[in-house]
Amino acid sequence: MRVGCAYVSPMQKYLASALLAALGLASLGSLAPPAVADEAPVVVELFTSQGCSSCPPADKVLGELSRRDDLIALSLHVDYWNYLGWRDTFAKHQFTERQIAYRNAWHRSVVYTPQLVIHGLEDVALTRQGALRAAIAAARATGVPVSVSLERRDGMLKCRIAPGPKPVDGTVWIAKYLLTATVPIRRGENAGRTLTYYNVVTSLDRIGAWSGTQAEDVAMPQPQPGEGVAIWLQAGNGGPILAAAKVENPAK
Repeated sequence: MRVGCAYVSPMQKYLASALLAALGLASLGSLAPPAVADEAPVVVELFTSQGCSSCPPADKVLGELSRRDDLIALSLHVDYWNYLGWRDTFAKHQFTERQIAYRNAWHRSVVYTPQLVIHGLEDVALTRQGALRAAIAAARATGVPVSVSLERRDGMLKCRIAPGPKPVDGTVWIAKYLLTATVPIRRGENAGRTLTYYNVVTSLDRIGAWSGTQAEDVAMPQPQPGEGVAIWLQAGNGGPILAAAKVENPAK
C-alpha cells in the first residue's frame, strides 16, 4: 500500500483559508451558513491522522462543515501513520480499509491524508480552491433515490429506509461519533501541539444489505451528550452514497 502525507507550506495554509472563504465561511471561528430545511444531507468523509503534519488545516475545515445541518461531516482516523512514533488515539484499521475501498473503486494507486471524500463520488484536495463547494453541489444534484428518515419513538431511535421510484440496493452503515475531542500530541510530526477534532467516528458498523424493494426499519443507538449518530445507504464497496441522515446530541 502506498501512502502520502505532505508538509503544509504557508501557501497551503493560505489556500485552506481561501477554501473556507469559498464555502462562505469567513473564518475558522465563524458559524457556517444555515442549512436549507428540505435538503437531503451530503456525506463528507475526512480521512486524517494525528500523526500527519498536513492534516490540521483539513481538520479545521471539517470542523466548519460539521456545523452545517445539510452535511454529515465525519472524521475517520487511519492507522498507517502510527509508525512515526505517535499512535493516533482514534485510529482504526477499519477506516484505512474504507479508504482503500475508495481507492480501488476509483482505480487509484495510492491513499493519502488528508483526503476529503464527497458522498462516495469523488475526493477533493484541500489545495483546490472552490472544489469542495462544487463537489457538494454536484453530489446534491444527483438526487436521492431512496428515503432515509430518523425519529425518536418510545425512547428509541429508529430509522426507516423506503424505496424511491426506481429500485436500488445497497449496504446500510451506522456511525457513532464524538462531536469534538481535543488531544495533546506528544510525539510524531505534530509533537507538542494540542489539536481539536470534530465529528470523530468512534464506531462504524455495516448493518447489512437492503434489497430496495420494501420499507425497512432499523433500530439505532441513541447518541449520548456530546455524540452523534449517522446512518447511510451506500452502493457497492466504495461506491456512491444513496441517502443519509443524522441525529446529534450536543453536550450541555
